[in-house]
Amino acid sequence: MKYIFLLISILNANLTFANNSVSCDFEEVYEDGSTQFGHLYYNDGLLRYEYIDKQLFTIIYNNDYFVIRNDNQNIVNKLENDDVLNELKLIIKNYPNIKKIYNNGDIKIKIQNSLEFNFLKRISINSNETNLSIYFINCGFENIPKNFFQPFALNKIKK
Repeated sequence: MKYIFLLISILNANLTFANNSVSCDFEEVYEDGSTQFGHLYYNDGLLRYEYIDKQLFTIIYNNDYFVIRNDNQNIVNKLENDDVLNELKLIIKNYPNIKKIYNNGDIKIKIQNSLEFNFLKRISINSNETNLSIYFINCGFENIPKNFFQPFALNKIKK
């Protein structure tokens, strides 16, 4: 889960669009071949990273990080900031002039930009604990209402 927060920090620091909004489907692919699917929504500094699996969770960034269980949205936990996440926010705040590779201790992050649209195609996270790639697909740049980023009144987004 630490690596998902790393991804969220990267995205939160990395996204600058004409209208400051993007939505994508994502596929996480793990070293053992297992996969998880979900949706990513970003609007003007607000972030929602939502797994499709009801046994997993949704992560909201709205001034703080919150984790909401998908099977019981009344259970909301606030997450504390992490030194690694804060450091990564500083490393990549210079978007669009981002590096292709970031190293932090045992964590190596590779970033691949899409040639089809102004967004990331893939993020690879490699460490002693996990190896994971996250692919972003079906991205759009429509405005996303800010009420979709409220952790204590989680609205459903219709696709």
